[in-house]
Amino acid sequence: MTFVGAGAATAAEYDYPAAIDAASITVTTTNGGSSVTQYQQIRVDAEWAVPDGAVGGQTFGFTLPSQFGRAGMTFSVPSVEDPSQTVAECTVSADAAPVVTCTLTDFVDGRTGVNGSLWFAASADEQTTESTVEFVVDGKITPVEVPGGGIGPASPLPTEPQKWSWQTADGRIAWQLVLPGAQFQNVDSLVIHDMLTTAGDQFAEHHNEDGALVVWSTDGLDQDAKDVSNWTGGWNAEGTGFDLVIPGPIDPTRTYFVKYFTVPSSQAAGATYGNVADVNGLTLRNDLAWRVTGGGAGDGSASGDFTLTKVLEGSGSSEVPADAVYTVRYSYGEPAVERTLTVAAGEATSRISLPAGTVVTLVELTPPAVEGVEWGTPVFSGSGVSGRAEGSAQFTIGGGATIAITLTNTATVAPPVVPPTTPDTVTPPDAVTPPNELPLTGQGSLATTGGDVPAGYLWGGGAALLLGIALTVFAGARARRRQE
Repeated sequence: MTFVGAGAATAAEYDYPAAIDAASITVTTTNGGSSVTQYQQIRVDAEWAVPDGAVGGQTFGFTLPSQFGRAGMTFSVPSVEDPSQTVAECTVSADAAPVVTCTLTDFVDGRTGVNGSLWFAASADEQTTESTVEFVVDGKITPVEVPGGGIGPASPLPTEPQKWSWQTADGRIAWQLVLPGAQFQNVDSLVIHDMLTTAGDQFAEHHNEDGALVVWSTDGLDQDAKDVSNWTGGWNAEGTGFDLVIPGPIDPTRTYFVKYFTVPSSQAAGATYGNVADVNGLTLRNDLAWRVTGGGAGDGSASGDFTLTKVLEGSGSSEVPADAVYTVRYSYGEPAVERTLTVAAGEATSRISLPAGTVVTLVELTPPAVEGVEWGTPVFSGSGVSGRAEGSAQFTIGGGATIAITLTNTATVAPPVVPPTTPDTVTPPDAVTPPNELPLTGQGSLATTGGDVPAGYLWGGGAALLLGIALTVFAGARARRRQE
C-alpha cells in the first residue's frame, strides 16, 4: 500500500540556503539492511560548507521528504580540531516535511573555509513504491535514492509476546508491550506488572514523568487499530513501575499493545536502561543502550581581522575639509594580492578578515591636496605593527583576533610665499630742473636769469663748457709728455 505525503516540501529560510551539497545527500538503513520498511529508522548524511565571513548565529539547512515525517530531534556538529567544541547546533522539526536547521556557533567566528558533514536518524513513516524521495535544497528538489528501491510495508506483527524499546526524537525512551491475543485466549484478563530496572553497575536511572499509559489493539494486518478504554491501573508515585489490567474476553484474532515513556538520567552514548514486565506470569525483558542519533564534523582555518582608524593632527588639521577621504593600499600573499580601502578622519573601517599568519603590508596613497597645507610622513601604529620605509607598515594576522591599526597624518600650515627680489638700480629722472641763475656766457653781455633762457639751452651750454675744459686739460698734459 502506498501513502501520499502530507504535503509538498517547501524551502525554509536560511542565511546560507546553498550550504548543503545536494549531491552529497544519502539515505541508508541504521541496521545495515538492504531495504527499508515502514517505521524503520534510516540515516541521512550530507556535506556542507559556508562562505568566509560566516559568524555564529547564522543558519543553513534543508528540508526532508514527507515520507520521513515525525522526525523532531536535535543534534550537534563537533569540531574536528577540538571535539569538545561545537561548530553547529541542528534541529529536525516534526513537520509533515521535516525541516533541518543548523545554527552556527561562535566557534566559526574569524575562520575561513568552514565546512563539514552532518548525519541524523529519522523514521521512514510512509510507504512508497518510488525508488527516490525528494529533499529540498536551496528551493530546488533533489531526488535521493532509498535502499531497496522504496519504503515497503511494515514487518508482520509478531506471534509471540514481546517488549520493544527505542529512543524518541525528544530525548525520551519509548517502551511497548506487544501481546498477541492468541497467546492469552484462555485467560479471563491480561494482568501486567511492569517495573523499571533500578540504577546499578550496569544500568542507568530512568523514570516515568507523565503518568500516561496508551492501550490499543489491532488486527493481524495492523490495519484496524482500536483503543482499549476499559483497562484499569496506573503508575506508582515514583514513576518506576505500574500495574495494568485489560479485562477479557481477550480476542485471539487481535494483538494488544501497551505503550509508555521514561526519561533517562543521561543521554551519554552507551548508557543502558532496563525494563521487566510480568504478563500473566510470563516475563518480558528489554534493555536499551543509548546511542547518538545525530552528529557530524566541522572544520575551518583560523583567521583574524584588522581595522584601520584615521587620525588627523598638526597645525593645519583645521584647514583640511572634514569630508576628505584617505586611501590605503594593503597587500598580502605570494603572488601579492592588492586591495584598497578608504577612510575619513575620526572614522574606522569595517573588519577585514584574512587567514591567520597572513603578513599584510600597508601603504597610504597620496593624501588629498589642500591649499596652504603640507602633509608629513604617515605613521601606522597598533599592536604588532612595525613601520617600514617611506611611512609604510607591516603586521601579521592573528587567529581569532582583531588588530586595531591607527593611521596618523600630520597636516602643517605651509609658510607664506615671498616673491624674489632684484638689486637696486638708478633710474634717471624724467625731467631735470635747471638752476635758478646762470653765469655770464660772453664779454659785453649782461647777466641773464635762468628764467629767461630755455632749460635745454642752459644745460647744453654747460655741458659744452665742461667738455671744453676737459679737452684743454687733456691737451696740455699731452704737450708736457712730448717735451719731456
